Amino acid sequence: MNIKVLDGLRGLAALYVMIGHARWLLWEGYSEGYLKHTLEYSWMDKMSMYFLSMFKFGHESVLLFFVLSGFVIHKGYVKKFLTDSLQSVNIGQFYIKRIRRIYPPFLFALCLTALLDFVGRDFGFSIYTGNTPNEGINITVGNQSLTLVTFIGNVFFLFKEYVPIFGTNGPTWSLKLEWWFYMIYPIFLLLSRKNIYYSTLLIVLLFSLVNYSYFWTETLSKAVFSSIISWWAGVLLAEVYSKRIGIGLLNFAVINILGFFLLPFLPIYSDLYDFRIALLLTALICCILYFQSKNISFKLIENFKFFGDFSYTLYIIHFPILVFISGIVLKLNQNQLPKHSFFVLLGIIVSLGVAYLTHFLVELPFMKPKTSKQ
Repeated sequence: MNIKVLDGLRGLAALYVMIGHARWLLWEGYSEGYLKHTLEYSWMDKMSMYFLSMFKFGHESVLLFFVLSGFVIHKGYVKKFLTDSLQSVNIGQFYIKRIRRIYPPFLFALCLTALLDFVGRDFGFSIYTGNTPNEGINITVGNQSLTLVTFIGNVFFLFKEYVPIFGTNGPTWSLKLEWWFYMIYPIFLLLSRKNIYYSTLLIVLLFSLVNYSYFWTETLSKAVFSSIISWWAGVLLAEVYSKRIGIGLLNFAVINILGFFLLPFLPIYSDLYDFRIALLLTALICCILYFQSKNISFKLIENFKFFGDFSYTLYIIHFPILVFISGIVLKLNQNQLPKHSFFVLLGIIVSLGVAYLTHFLVELPFMKPKTSKQ
């Protein structure tokens, strides 16, 4: 399998999310600005505005991370189970790999967030106190917690339910879910040695209980079991790709597309939007893997592997950087965000540069050589 295409997809998703955030934090906005003084926009600024409007589906791009993560994590174990379904699983080694992969960049991101947020507050940047002209930014970014208790709670991935998100690094909400997926995955993995059906049934049962029962009140587990079903779509894709489920990639793509269109007609009350998008993204990856197996090249996607290599670092550090730059711009521009896109481009370049450097200094030293098995 040519893994470059998956790394390319991961790089595309990280870039997409980062550009969308740069647009939101470093441009005055569509309804808040553009509609109020359209005639003041040059044709170039209008073209830039329409181009950047394509980057407003960041949440959906995060779901692509979930599907890819489930696929990559499970694929290696499926190959082992195809050889011997009774062979032992080294759960300790699995956790050590996840800790080495997740924690060094994450701890750096928390420290970077603290540094930028404290400096920004000391300089009196309005974005940190919720006093910008953009109400959405004020609600999402302003007045964040920087206490030691919040920091420790974030280190143990307890934020949003038990402590606030630390500082302005809001995008870490998805990393928290990923972490807890990893923590409980070995339980489902042990149930999956002979086949995937019992563990899948348990995932669906837990999803149903947290969404449709009245007795489940624990909020963290609700968040995890409501979201892991999207991650599990990637796990099932790994089973199909490895041919332990013998339905074929294109057939699995059709099943996922049918699920996307039919789920709204089921008599259920929970919001299934995220799961439906995950099904659609799984179908997309199915098609890419199928055509790749027929020697059809996806060079355009593979070219984004460069960004995929440091996509994790880029994702978890870009937001506080963009917030800080936004604070500077607001300070120098009478508390107004600009009509042009120059600072959006600047924020993208700075975020990429810091993330690339951090990847080499913080992330890469803790990763094992690429020749090692997943």
